[in-house]
Amino acid sequence: MSRSISLGKILESRELLYTLLLISVILPIIHPLGIPIAVSARTKAVYDYIENNLKPGCHVYFEIYYEVAARGELEPNVVALTKHLFDKGCKIVYGSLASFGVIVFELMKTTAADVFQGREYGKDYVFLGYVAGGESAAASLAKSIKGTVSVDNYGNRIENLPLMQEVDKATDFDLVIIASSGTDTFAYYVRQWYTPYNVPLLFAALSIIAPSIEPYVGAKQAVGMLVGQRAGAEYETLVGRLGLGMASMDAQSTSHMLVLVFIVIGNVVYWSQRLSSKRGGGK
Repeated sequence: MSRSISLGKILESRELLYTLLLISVILPIIHPLGIPIAVSARTKAVYDYIENNLKPGCHVYFEIYYEVAARGELEPNVVALTKHLFDKGCKIVYGSLASFGVIVFELMKTTAADVFQGREYGKDYVFLGYVAGGESAAASLAKSIKGTVSVDNYGNRIENLPLMQEVDKATDFDLVIIASSGTDTFAYYVRQWYTPYNVPLLFAALSIIAPSIEPYVGAKQAVGMLVGQRAGAEYETLVGRLGLGMASMDAQSTSHMLVLVFIVIGNVVYWSQRLSSKRGGGK
């Protein structure tokens, strides 16, 4: 003889909750919903700076200094900034003072293939690859890229790339962007690019390290800072391309809403059972 299963018993199933929670996280990542989010003043200020100060044909140096584990927080910022710069007609020289920068750059290009579509390598952008030497390498690049790097990440001679015939030293760039999961990298560029050459710097940092580099922004040694995954989602909204940042925000929102729904339903079932018990003479 079959017996009906009460709603309370169903809700007590951990497997059901975990399954629905997993679905609520995975689906928005595969297909971003674009749940509206407010754009912070800090993120809007970065967007406005690029809009108002960079002209078509400008040159930007982009330091990629974060490991694969930090992609979730920093890659949305890198992709959204790259799209904005390309849309503005800027030319970008990418480089990395970290060996793992080569890996995350290639992963970023794969994830954002649409952003690089129609952009000619060597003319619109260049990737120098890994430049060993830490702060000394940063100082050397500021003095002369050609004097520091002979070939790019793909073995091309630097002097043969059209873009690299337009830029060589720090003062040839209109903006330097540092996307880093460590604090030291920001200090390298403040000391070696901003202080001696007064080149504008822009930071993209992990949420956990943002407070430690905030003084640079407060001292106007950087024009602004994008902080973590949330800033990436906000910038994606501003440039009109929803990516990993917005997908992650959607996943957080849907999973939080699911938990809230289960809390409400659980309380309704609990109090319904208590009321039924009292009516039946229970304590």
